[in-house]
Amino acid sequence: MSLTKRTIRFIVNPFAGVSQKNNIEEKIRSNLDLSLFDYECCFTEAPLHAKELSESAVQAGLDMVVAIGGDGTVNEVAEPLLHSSVGLGIVPGGSGNGFAMHLGIGRNMDKALSFLNTAKKITIDTCKVNDEFYLNLAGVGFDASVAYFTKQSPERGFKAYFNGAMKEALSYKNKDYRIRFDDQIIEDKFLSVNIANASMFGYNFKIAPLANLQDGVLDLVMIKDASKVRYIVSVWRFLTSSLHKSNIVDVKKTTKVSIESTEEMHYHRDGEGGLYSGKLEFSIVPRSLQLWVPQDYPQ
Repeated sequence: MSLTKRTIRFIVNPFAGVSQKNNIEEKIRSNLDLSLFDYECCFTEAPLHAKELSESAVQAGLDMVVAIGGDGTVNEVAEPLLHSSVGLGIVPGGSGNGFAMHLGIGRNMDKALSFLNTAKKITIDTCKVNDEFYLNLAGVGFDASVAYFTKQSPERGFKAYFNGAMKEALSYKNKDYRIRFDDQIIEDKFLSVNIANASMFGYNFKIAPLANLQDGVLDLVMIKDASKVRYIVSVWRFLTSSLHKSNIVDVKKTTKVSIESTEEMHYHRDGEGGLYSGKLEFSIVPRSLQLWVPQDYPQ
């Protein structure tokens, strides 16, 4: 009895991160079990091209669409797959690769491609902020400011992110926010407020260690106003999955969050930084995306 091959469209962002992708098709042939898959490889040429390529893959009835790029590319590729039977796969090709790191895929392209041979498909939650889709993390404050200014820089990779964070840390002043969730309203000054579906910014920095893609709720992570020394001595917690244990951090589980400020806010959505005036409303969209994950990913 012959085995029907699964069909894959690889969507490659050649501009993401610092990794070279001119040999990506060779990597695919070397690591993908071609007895199991038929594939095609498409390269993005402009912003939102990845979204178009993903939409046409759904219309063509392919089994899997694999994003090769960073969190921004993953975001673009994932949105057209919502509420469809087409599963999302991820090969890290960006700078931070936060979502791939959360899934245990890591940062190595060859290993990530090999994972596809034995991957399992699960159903996960996704999120919205003011009707804009996100998959991993969104929020306001210091890290959003870093994302915004890093985006303006021609440099990419950890060095650019680290340098941007250090520069911003010297001058950044915590902002006042009005945060509403469930039946609570909090008005206070915060370093940052993140609304997480998954756990990680990238580079092993976990902002929401308790986040679960299948629990139907958001993790609201509020880093309170404190001295810069307190923040510096707490950095190790980002790398040890223990940020939620810090007494300058408050974590709540909820399905909807709104954030307002009297001044313009820096915000980020899956690694992309921007500016916004007005109310930001975050919500969970339960069980809305099919995702291919490594065989040992815990459900």
